[in-house]
Amino acid sequence: MKNNGSKFTAKELRRVNLRWIWQSQIGWNYERMQGLGYLSTMLPVINRLYGDNPELKAKALHVHSQFFNTQPNMGDIIVGMNIAIEEQSANSAGLDVAASIKTALMGPFAGIGDTIFGMITGAVFGSIAATMALEGNAIGIAIWTLWQIACFFFRFKMFDLGYEQGIKLVTTLSGKMNALTEAAAVLGLTVVGCMIATMIKFNLASINVGLGIFEDGAELMKEFPLQTYADSIMPALFPAVLAALCYWLLGKKWMNSNKLIISVVIAAILLRFFGIVAA
Repeated sequence: MKNNGSKFTAKELRRVNLRWIWQSQIGWNYERMQGLGYLSTMLPVINRLYGDNPELKAKALHVHSQFFNTQPNMGDIIVGMNIAIEEQSANSAGLDVAASIKTALMGPFAGIGDTIFGMITGAVFGSIAATMALEGNAIGIAIWTLWQIACFFFRFKMFDLGYEQGIKLVTTLSGKMNALTEAAAVLGLTVVGCMIATMIKFNLASINVGLGIFEDGAELMKEFPLQTYADSIMPALFPAVLAALCYWLLGKKWMNSNKLIISVVIAAILLRFFGIVAA
């Protein structure tokens, strides 16, 4: 980390970085969300830059306790940029710029972070871990754990990048970040589609249809494998329909994840009881 002419040593900056990693979600609430965590992170910076000016210090405490919410892994960049900006202009104007940068970036960076860290971590590595766990293999969870460790050290680089580049980061890397976000979104959707086809089981039961009666009174029966016919239309058709239905229901105000899980369990029991689906 470069800190030529900086008011903070590399060790002090790393401590601020760690404060955000450990405390970004502290005191999370619906009014200011990560506001208290951001203020807690910035306290050493505020004391160093504005400690001898009570008026500016009060304003800094107010600015950094305001509403803030972004994906924690991407928040490291904003914290680094914030410190660089205030360090260059430790005055009221610098605080105003820092507040504007926070407000402007927290939304877009949340979208980028949710796509990259949410979809990749949850969908890709989560599906690998789940699939291997179903096969009795513990390597999957080890891969997921290694990814989390990699993300932890990656956050140091994100902080350094934000601190060294400052405001220039927004314009310099905007195109690359958009491309990375789109690529991650495609990858995440592909993996989710594969999980639906391979991990959701919705097999229709076969039905027996009477075709006639022999002279001795015996009935001629023919078995119709409904699942085979459904697969000939589109493989994994009903798992896809079930996933789409669940996704649609989650968008309703009266539905939540707990209610949906219970509803799916009850529906599965009833469908099996009436012989609509196979075991």
